Amino acid sequence: LPVNKEIITYLLLTFCSLFVLFSYLDLNPQIGRNLFFSSSDPQLQQEKKISKLFKRRGGQLIISIEGQIKSKKYYKKINKLTKKINSLQGVENAFSISNGPGNIQQALKSPLWRRLLIAGNNSTYIIISLKKEIIKETIDTVEALIEKTANPDFRPYISGAPYITDLIQENLLDDFKTFSLLTFFIFSLVIIITFRSLKILVGTLVSCASASVWTLIVANVFNIQIGLLTANLSTIIFVLTLSHIVFLTYNWKHLKPDELKNNLVKKAISHTRSPSFWSMVTTLLGFLSLFLVPAKPLRELGISGSIGTIIAFICAYTIYPYFLKTVKHPKKINDSFEMAEHKLYAKVKTKKRIIITTIITLAIISSAGLRLINNDPSLISYFNKNSKISKGLVQIDRQGGSTPLLIVVKSRQNEKLNTTKAYQKLWGLQESLEKKESVGTVLSLAVLMKEAKRSFFSFFFSWESLLQALEKPKYGEVAKSFVTDNRKKAMFMLRMKEDGREKNRLKIIEGIKKTVRDAGFIPETVGGIYLLQGHLAKLVAKSLLYGLLRLLLLFFLIGWLVSKSLRISIAMTLSISFVPVIVLGLLGLAKIPLDVIATPAINVAIAMGIDSMIHMVKYLRRIKPKGLPSKEIWEKVRKRLWDPVLNTMIIIALGFGMFFFSHFPPTQRFGGIIVFGAFTAALISLYLMPFLAKFKNSK
Repeated sequence: LPVNKEIITYLLLTFCSLFVLFSYLDLNPQIGRNLFFSSSDPQLQQEKKISKLFKRRGGQLIISIEGQIKSKKYYKKINKLTKKINSLQGVENAFSISNGPGNIQQALKSPLWRRLLIAGNNSTYIIISLKKEIIKETIDTVEALIEKTANPDFRPYISGAPYITDLIQENLLDDFKTFSLLTFFIFSLVIIITFRSLKILVGTLVSCASASVWTLIVANVFNIQIGLLTANLSTIIFVLTLSHIVFLTYNWKHLKPDELKNNLVKKAISHTRSPSFWSMVTTLLGFLSLFLVPAKPLRELGISGSIGTIIAFICAYTIYPYFLKTVKHPKKINDSFEMAEHKLYAKVKTKKRIIITTIITLAIISSAGLRLINNDPSLISYFNKNSKISKGLVQIDRQGGSTPLLIVVKSRQNEKLNTTKAYQKLWGLQESLEKKESVGTVLSLAVLMKEAKRSFFSFFFSWESLLQALEKPKYGEVAKSFVTDNRKKAMFMLRMKEDGREKNRLKIIEGIKKTVRDAGFIPETVGGIYLLQGHLAKLVAKSLLYGLLRLLLLFFLIGWLVSKSLRISIAMTLSISFVPVIVLGLLGLAKIPLDVIATPAINVAIAMGIDSMIHMVKYLRRIKPKGLPSKEIWEKVRKRLWDPVLNTMIIIALGFGMFFFSHFPPTQRFGGIIVFGAFTAALISLYLMPFLAKFKNSK
């Protein structure tokens, strides 16, 4: 690069920004223990109510251990492992067949311990309650302990909400590190092949890297840390910046040389800045629409994505032009890469009708899959099916359920629950809940009362006396977790089954609430991770639907401002609506889950299509400022924009295609949606949009 004070300044600024990023910012993804909700979210109000009424603990780990559960060898290992776990600083208590009921025979006879600790004929559980302040360190230590004890006769599997969220956090961190580095190298290779210029490569990398880094820094200033959705933010901003640069560079290459080289860059900017600005606006509005969603990850993505969209535009048009000015303008474009693209265009040119028919047919077929979208997948789907982690989670889930659901009930007559009549009704509800297909283990006041009555001397004590005894530290104050002080409210703790679930969680919960009502109780409060997952799925679906509708409406208005034509604006809006229909519909038909991490990918794909369309319409107005364009004019537009649209699609496909190599399925789905969506958007922009815009206009 030639000595240029602006270039040197931006290079130094980029290196300083990278130094600040890696030295002072926490790049570890942060995921809340309440499954992606912040403490201020409305969905957690029910959790807070339950916590005020009943004694709650920091979180639970469940270890299922396969083996000969009635053998002495198995018992000794369980006993030794339980003692080690109980000695850990971050463990409040740990129960197993060795220190709860005392032995396997007592556990099998006990209504409480049988439900809590026995998992079929060949497995038992160790239930670990964690202290809130040091969960991460404790989980790592517990993992190390069970790995040391594992052998063919003693096979442990670990689960529990804290463990699952930690695994998600680790996977996101690995992906953030790996793909941030791969993004740099893959895009570098694509850029150097496309533009054959080291100066353009350096300018592009400096601009895109600066946009990504500054977005993370500014987001951190607003106290937005890397989280569930923002872990892929740096790659998204890199691509958004690169999209502006690709169109700017192609406009510069196709200008006729003037006397002064600087005028070419200025002229290219004047031709590109307006469509880039409107493309930035549409993307910005897409992110801004997430502000109203009452789910922390989506709000954070909305804020940080909005910041990054603006920074990407600024970097592309302030940093990159200084590098482009140093590049010798090609008098004639004849490099092999672009020649190959022109040959491809010539071959495809005669296939326009086939491409348009294919797009419309695919949209019709895909629309049938929109109702089949699984936007409420289980946490099991977040992990590779063949991984040890997933197999363990599936086993624990099938044995007794993996996700907690809490239901606070009270009598319809608001009577106290410390009577024989109340016990009988509670036990009836206990049995009804246990018969439900989606419900695994159920622990409740009824089970506790039945366990208390097993004592030989219990006949001489009232129900109230037994409950008071179970509230004492000697028994771990266990009654405080199931009944309130005034004895009018009781809690049922359900471990819900996730594997093979077809209904969404909120519908299942409504069925459970009906069962509670049929048993003569009122389901006053419902909480737990299972409910939060259901709420999150509903919020994601709602934000996706209304976000897309708002985006299409806004895009229609922007298209009208850009094109100055109602027909073209309608054509642009109808065309871009094909992208979510095709992509989401095929996901539904293929039964690919649409989790919260993968969902925002559709907005990124749409942004790519909008970008291409706006550039095409802006070029159209430049060559034909008035009147409706003819078929020949649209062909000229397509030919002129073929290279930048195609290359943008290739860059996106190669960049996000690397996500397929992630060991984290949500990241794979995120990349796959963007790759397929960008490919679809490119074809729709080049063929369907012009077709609809010139429909019934063959002049």
